[in-house]
Amino acid sequence: MLRFFRKHARGWFMIAIIGIIIIVFVLYFGSNRGNNTANAIATIDKKIISDAEFRNEYGKLLDRAQLSLGAKLTPEILKKMDLKRQAYNDLLNRQIIIAKAEDLKIQVSDEELRNMLMSVPALQTNGVFDERKYQQALRYIKLSAEDFEALQKADLITNKIETIVREGIKISDQEIYDLYALQNQKINVNFVQISGKDIKKKITPTQTELEDYLKRNSNLFRIAEQMKFKYIFFAGDSFSPDISDSDVRSYYVSYKDKYKTKDGKQLPLADVKSTIVKELKKTRGMQSAYVEAKKAHDIIYQEDKFEDYGNKNNLEIHDVEFFPINKPPQEFTSINNFTTIILDLQKDEISKVFAAENGYYLLKVIDKKPAYLPKLNTIENEVQSRFIESEMQILAEKEAKSILDSTKSGETLDKIAAKYGLKVNETGFFQPGNSIPKLGSNQDVAEVLFQLSTNKPYAVKPLFINNTYVILKLKDVSKLDGKDFEAKKDLYKKTLISIKREEAMKTWLEGNKAAMIKEKRIKIKKQVEDL
Repeated sequence: MLRFFRKHARGWFMIAIIGIIIIVFVLYFGSNRGNNTANAIATIDKKIISDAEFRNEYGKLLDRAQLSLGAKLTPEILKKMDLKRQAYNDLLNRQIIIAKAEDLKIQVSDEELRNMLMSVPALQTNGVFDERKYQQALRYIKLSAEDFEALQKADLITNKIETIVREGIKISDQEIYDLYALQNQKINVNFVQISGKDIKKKITPTQTELEDYLKRNSNLFRIAEQMKFKYIFFAGDSFSPDISDSDVRSYYVSYKDKYKTKDGKQLPLADVKSTIVKELKKTRGMQSAYVEAKKAHDIIYQEDKFEDYGNKNNLEIHDVEFFPINKPPQEFTSINNFTTIILDLQKDEISKVFAAENGYYLLKVIDKKPAYLPKLNTIENEVQSRFIESEMQILAEKEAKSILDSTKSGETLDKIAAKYGLKVNETGFFQPGNSIPKLGSNQDVAEVLFQLSTNKPYAVKPLFINNTYVILKLKDVSKLDGKDFEAKKDLYKKTLISIKREEAMKTWLEGNKAAMIKEKRIKIKKQVEDL
């Protein structure tokens, strides 16, 4: 088959040109270096789809993304693209199509394959098929001509199946007009906002309700475990080590790159000497402080005499009164894992040495109080405030739903809003999307807006936007330009056909996949999450 293309390989071409050809060829056709039967991700009619094929398919998609986006391909964008899932589905779908083609006895002739290969730009020189380029590309992807041509036949079969499915799609003029309207028609919407603040005065909780709320939300009011301790602080600047000129010169030589001007010029030692002295004093002072803190820890740990050690060595002992462990005193907030570590300390136990920015702490636990839930009468104001805040949203939502239900009886929105003391506002004309003028955005906005019509002007549900519940009613739609529609009709027709063909192909694949799994023609070995 195709013997003409396999004869008489010519001499080498320029390296740069070969490189370009190979890159284009690989991106055009992809590559398949064989199946790894030991690591199947699925079998379809006993045809194995291997882990190696998946990695190869994923690699091609990743290469194309990098080629297309370059430096713009961030980890966040890559995650959204979900290329692994795309590669996984592409492999399964391709084999499903091939299997169904066999069921339908759809084949590709040698002549069709020959014409396809001859039309590939990457295999042409001056518009004519170039056997040399073909052979060079085959060597690069490490496939024989027979294997490669078998793969291309499979692709052509896939194209035939897709054509059969997609060419069956028909669209009406009304569908084209609806798409045009969706893209071009603006809407004007009336809206009513129900805020929790508007109904706050209606909320008067009873003692029983507050007790129940406190019980159900005890974690909000629970007082954390409390601790009382003493501590000694070993400040780095309390030690004043002598810094010699030799020390300064040695430091300067070791860290020359630190002392340069903005344009990269080296600063002379004389200009930075005072800075170096300060840095050395701080570093060595902190080293001395740690040595003293560690010595104190070891001695106190052995003798269990925290106060005696402090008094004997003229060290100030600081007292910290009871505080919630999850809210330590300000001086300790910058210490890593401080809360976690002291949580395990028991009464009369000393801590490890804690490192701070300007020194070291050593503390001793004097007493601890367990966590507890206060009685309602001691925190009633706080409980009532939180209860009202919670009820405000619940009642606001109920009121919004009640108003929306009232519209079904035929009452106008103006009349209903007046009963509730609410104002009806208007957005003005805007293009439906993910946000609404004067209100804001919500993940359900677009879906709700697209459902509005003159026959069903009210939104199907209240929307929660910027802490208010909103009821929407379609007031008016803009008129469409008939001449503009006729001028763009063919473009919208092509767009709609493309959309419906993709939907039809997706539905066809999903249907056949489900049927073949049920018939046990498809056996999934690994899900995409396992790859």
